[in-house]
Amino acid sequence: MKKILVILVSALCLSSLSCGKSGGIPGLVELKGRVTYKGAPVEDATITFSPTLPDEKTRSAISMTESDGTFILMTQTSRGILPGDYLVSVVKKSPQPKSYSSEEIEAYMAQHGGKEPPVEKGAIQDLVPAKYGKTETSGLSYSIKKGMPLLEIELTD
Repeated sequence: MKKILVILVSALCLSSLSCGKSGGIPGLVELKGRVTYKGAPVEDATITFSPTLPDEKTRSAISMTESDGTFILMTQTSRGILPGDYLVSVVKKSPQPKSYSSEEIEAYMAQHGGKEPPVEKGAIQDLVPAKYGKTETSGLSYSIKKGMPLLEIELTD
C-alpha cells in the first residue's frame, strides 16, 4: 500500500510540474527562431506574433532576441505559442538618452557651480526598417504548427 501511495504522489508531482510549464494554456507548441537583418543577427529586438483572427481562443506571443538573433516565443508567462496564423512585428530601437536621478543632478550641480547636467539630444531611432515595427506593414506572416524547424526571419530594406 505504501508503495502505491509513493507512486501516486510521484505521478502527481510530475504532472503538476508539466502543468506548471504550460502555465495552464493547453496546446502551446515551442517555437524557436532567428532574426537577421542584412545577413547579421539582430540582438535585443522585440518580436511579436499577433493572431490574424483574434478571438477568445487566440493569444499573442512575444520574445526578445539573443546576441545571435535567436528567440523562443512566450505566451503570457508560458513558453510556446498556440498553433495558428500570425502577423509578426520586429522592433529594435536605439537606446534612450541618459536620464539622471535627483542625486546625480545634485552631485553634478555641486561639481559644476550650479549648472545642470547636459541633456542628451538625440531621437530614438529604428535600428531595423520601421516597416517591421507594425504587423500591418511588416509583410511578415507565418502559419504555426507543432514540430516546426527553426524559423528564419530575414529582414531587408
